Amino acid sequence: MNPHLPTPVQDAVPDVESPVAEDTLWQTWSAADSVDAAGQAWLALQCAMIEGATRGVLVLGPPDSGPYVPVSVWPRGQTATPLLAEVAGNALAQRRPIVLRQRPHSVIAAPVLVDGHLHGLVAIECTTQQEGRLQGQLQHLRWGCGGLESLLRKDQSQEEQKTRERLMATLDMVASALAEDGFQAAAQALATDLAIRLDCDRVSIGFVREQNTRVVAVSHSAEFGERMNLIRAIGTAMDEALDQKSIIVLPARDDETLVTRDHAALAREFGSDSVLTVPFAVGELATGAFSFERPGARPFDPATVELCQAVVALGSRIIEAKRLNERLLVARIKDAAQTELRKFLGPRHFGRKLAASVAMLLAVFFSFATGEHRVAANATLEGAVRRVLVAPFDGYVASATHRAGDVVAAGTELATLDDRDLRLEYYKWTSQRAQYAKQYQEAVAQHDRAQSNITLSQVQQADAQMNLLAEQLSRTQITAPFAGIVVSGDLHQSLGSAVRRGQTLFEVAPLNAYRVILEVDESDITAIRADQAGSLALTSMPGEVFPLTVTQVTPVAVAREGRSFFRVEALLGRGSERLRPGMDGVAKVEAGRARLIWIWTHKFVDWLRLTLWTWL
Repeated sequence: MNPHLPTPVQDAVPDVESPVAEDTLWQTWSAADSVDAAGQAWLALQCAMIEGATRGVLVLGPPDSGPYVPVSVWPRGQTATPLLAEVAGNALAQRRPIVLRQRPHSVIAAPVLVDGHLHGLVAIECTTQQEGRLQGQLQHLRWGCGGLESLLRKDQSQEEQKTRERLMATLDMVASALAEDGFQAAAQALATDLAIRLDCDRVSIGFVREQNTRVVAVSHSAEFGERMNLIRAIGTAMDEALDQKSIIVLPARDDETLVTRDHAALAREFGSDSVLTVPFAVGELATGAFSFERPGARPFDPATVELCQAVVALGSRIIEAKRLNERLLVARIKDAAQTELRKFLGPRHFGRKLAASVAMLLAVFFSFATGEHRVAANATLEGAVRRVLVAPFDGYVASATHRAGDVVAAGTELATLDDRDLRLEYYKWTSQRAQYAKQYQEAVAQHDRAQSNITLSQVQQADAQMNLLAEQLSRTQITAPFAGIVVSGDLHQSLGSAVRRGQTLFEVAPLNAYRVILEVDESDITAIRADQAGSLALTSMPGEVFPLTVTQVTPVAVAREGRSFFRVEALLGRGSERLRPGMDGVAKVEAGRARLIWIWTHKFVDWLRLTLWTWL
């Protein structure tokens, strides 16, 4: 705080020198409605009640933030002594009462607090030297600050009431714009309502169009031509305020340096000596302005200007939102593109510019950088050979020792068929052959050539039947043709059931030779050729990759789930004990090198080309 506090401008308030002067001070204090008006009277009364008071100062300012300046000094016309200024500064900094006792003068200072917020302080210099009496005087001063706090609370209440009234008035004025659906109707209703409520001759609303302001609504006038002199003059005055990015009030104050030539021309030519133009911006760019016109007998005071600012701030956004909603789709796209372009080329928005620059650099890099183009497809692991074991004859299941999933060695018995009927049939034909052989011998002994030929044929028939039955009996045991895994077949739950000749009982695949079946999407099939290398990752072993080589591309497509796939066969480069036929995974076939941007976007580009071809 400055050691020499400046002397404030004082009202005609007498110092306390007589009972009449004290009565005058109490009357001034009682009639005051603000701290500024009652500050000198209150300080004089406090100094009169403190014994030996020689000088006092009352310092006030915005709560907690300052700056704090003296509003009253006692006696009038005096300045604060260095000692008084120093104690006042310390009390403000520490936000607590201070008593400084030294000869020949002592100082007591008390901060003025309202709800914990520092509004200022009062400091009084006196001739008292006793510590006890100084503490009593400080207590008396702190009690006296209660009256000052009540005035501060009253000021706050009045400001809050003014704010509420201004807010209610603003809402009432913009309610007419909210009631209308269209932009033009809302702007016209708002201009007319403002003219009525603010007692204006004319209120106009304009929006910036191609660097110039075009008036879109005039109060009490539903239709007006753009070429009218009045409309052109109002638009020019709005441009003047927008160019200077400031509110323009006519008549202007002596301390203002704004250019008001167009406003003066509007007032001179159309008879409204008092003109107020409030520009507004929705977003970052100037959007338009409101123009208020009154006769010279009713100028725009600061309170009215503040109210107009609040109305424009809210009303402009309402009608701007309605205007934007009525635009055509093409106009919306154009405005959005212009907005983004301004953000990209204009000031600020460093993050957006940085992101766009990085995106452009990445696009250029990936447009020239190349990588390996790999075609991905769902894949299924199959055995290189799958042997099917079928029923050799019509019969019944006698036993089953293995089922699907079992690993078996070559010659392992998988199941047996019931051979009792075959053996009985075999014994029948054995007996029949012996009978035919005896008859043959008798015919030979009798030299009956015809009978011997007949019986010989019957013997040969019996031999054939016996050989057939013997072969069938040898096939009653279903055995594994080689070492591998049983892919399908389970007769454990079918013992005794009938089987027919040719019915599939088991399928066996080897464990050391596999092939991979790829389902390649039709959009990628043109990139697949025989002898291309690739890799396979199985769902059950995602951490291990197996090499493969394409062996065959079948020209037949399979439709499934709304898409078409081509079957591609490939051989697995190496095996593993954990591999099993039927495992699924994802295979990637290397189709050559290409630009990275093409690898990532070619499917979308192809789809877009086909869609445009379909539409056009």
